[in-house]
Amino acid sequence: MRKHLTATLLAASLTATTAIAGPPVAPVISSQSVAADATKAEVDRGLIAALAFSVILVAISAGSAPAPVPSDSRLKTDIAPVGTAPNGLTLYNFRYKGSDALYQGVMAQDVLAHTPEAVVTMANGYYAVNYDMLGLEMTRID
Repeated sequence: MRKHLTATLLAASLTATTAIAGPPVAPVISSQSVAADATKAEVDRGLIAALAFSVILVAISAGSAPAPVPSDSRLKTDIAPVGTAPNGLTLYNFRYKGSDALYQGVMAQDVLAHTPEAVVTMANGYYAVNYDMLGLEMTRID
């Protein structure tokens, strides 16, 4: 039941993320104020990060992450390699944009080259990783 609830929450959060921000697109310079466009982009990234962060907290509090976890490097900041997992993937410490919490895990872009079947593209165009398929867990450090 708990895994079903977590998966349902993940699906709802990903749907909401796409509805709020839409797919990632290249910036377009228009006649509108560049500053206003930048502010909107920051708000959109903040909303995406907040939704991703809430999904991760629910998955971690459930004891595992049965569904793919947003793990795209484009959603993260303060990325620093800290070691190598037993399966050979680089482990990183990172924060999600808009969050102060520090996590340790993998980058979806690395996983694509190593175990592509463990990566899914979310409806919003960002990558998520199924940690169970890697034999790993993403952990919160602080």
